[in-house]
Amino acid sequence: MLFEINLLTIIVMAALGGICAYLANQNIAVFHDGLRPLYPQYFDGIMDRKTLFATSFALSFGLVIGFGIPTSIAGKIIIVHTIMLACDIIGTAFPDNEKGKWISTSVGALFGILLLFGMQVIMDIFSVLPIDFTNDLSTVGSLIIVSFSVFPAIAVGYQAGVIKGGIVLILIMLIKQITSLYGHFSIKTVDVVLNADGMALLFGIVAMVFVAARHNRKSDGEAASTFAVFGKNIERIKKNIVILAISGGIVALSTTLFLIAEGPASLTLTAEGRYAEAAMVALGRTLGFIPLVMTTAIISGVYSPAGTKAVHVPAILFINMGIMGLVGSFFVGALIMAIEILLLGFIAAGMDKFPGMKELGDNARTAMSKVLDTALLVGGMLAANAIAPNIGYIWVIGLFFLNQISSKPIASMAVGPLGAITIGLIVNILHLLGLFPIG
Repeated sequence: MLFEINLLTIIVMAALGGICAYLANQNIAVFHDGLRPLYPQYFDGIMDRKTLFATSFALSFGLVIGFGIPTSIAGKIIIVHTIMLACDIIGTAFPDNEKGKWISTSVGALFGILLLFGMQVIMDIFSVLPIDFTNDLSTVGSLIIVSFSVFPAIAVGYQAGVIKGGIVLILIMLIKQITSLYGHFSIKTVDVVLNADGMALLFGIVAMVFVAARHNRKSDGEAASTFAVFGKNIERIKKNIVILAISGGIVALSTTLFLIAEGPASLTLTAEGRYAEAAMVALGRTLGFIPLVMTTAIISGVYSPAGTKAVHVPAILFINMGIMGLVGSFFVGALIMAIEILLLGFIAAGMDKFPGMKELGDNARTAMSKVLDTALLVGGMLAANAIAPNIGYIWVIGLFFLNQISSKPIASMAVGPLGAITIGLIVNILHLLGLFPIG
C-alpha cells in the first residue's frame, strides 16, 4: 500500500472510521446514495432500526467486499467506498441512543484501523463460505437511484392528475437519455461527466415544485411553504454543520495521507503520482454528482460524510506539502463541507419562495415510499436470482406475499434485501448437503 503505517495514519484512520460510523448511527450522514432516501421512512416510524440495518447491509456489503476491498488492494490506496459504506452498516447496526452512539463510534474506529493493517485478511475471512454471494448483494440497490428519479412524477400525478404526472415522467426519461448521450464534456482542462440519474432526479424535483406551485393556491392568507417539509430537512442538516465540517476535514486529511481515494480513476492517477490530473478527475466527478448528493440530502434530511466529494480535490493537491499541507487539507476540507451545507440552506430558501401547498410533503413521501418498495423488491429478486437461479425468484416472491398476510409484517421495502441475504445463506447450507453444486 502507498500509505505508511505510523501513529498519525493510525489516528487519522481511526478518526475517519469513528466519525463515519457516528454520523450514520445518529442519522446525520450516510455515504450510500441509495440509503439516504430511506431515512424519511425511518424518521416517520414506518421503518424500524432492524430494517434500516438490514437494508444498509444488503445495499453496501457486496460493494465493500466485491468492489471496495479488491479495488483498494489493486490500487494500493483504500477507495473511499470501502470504509464509508462499511461504516454505514456499522452505524445502523446499533440503536441511535447514547450507548449505541459510542459503541458504533468505537467499532467504526476499530474497523478503520483493521483496514489499515490488513485488507487482504478481511477478504480471506469472507471467502470462507463455499458459495460467495456477497458480490450479488449489491444488485439489491441497483435500481434505487435509477427508479428514484421517478418519484417526482408520481407526486405530480397525485397532486395534479395522471396526465401531468405522465408528462413529467416522459420529460424525466428524456433528460436522463440526453444526459447519457451528451453529459460528457470538457471545460478547458476539466473533464466533466454528469450523472444521468442525478440530473434526471434534479429535473424531476424542479418539475414537481413547479407543477405543484401552479396547481395550488394560497388560502385564507395562509402561506404554507411549498418545500416546508424539505426545509425542515435542511435545518436538520445545518444543525449538524460543525460535526459534518469536521468529517469533511478528516476525509480531506485522509486523502492527502494516501489513506483513501474518491474513485477508481483518481485512485490510479494518485498512485502514479499524477496529482494534478487526479484532482481534475475528482473535480469532474464532483460536478457530476452534486445534483444527486444535494437533492437526496434535501429530500431526506441526511447528508454524506464526504459531502459532494469536493473535499477530495484540494486534498489531492496538498499531497507532499509537508505538515502545512496536512493542516491546510484539513481546514480547507472542513470549509468546503460547511459551504456545501450553507448552500443547501440557500437552495431551501429559494424553494420557499414558491406559492405554498400543504399536500406536497405528503404526496412526495407517499411517492418515495411506493418507488422504494418496488425498487428494493425487484432489486432483491434480481439479486436472489443471481445467487440461486433456480429458486431465487421463488424465495423473494414467496416472502413478499407471506409478509402481506402475516399478523406482524415487516416493512415491505425490507423484503427484497432480507430475501437476498437469506437465500445466500440457504444456498450455502444446500451446498453442504449436496443439493446446490457449484458451477
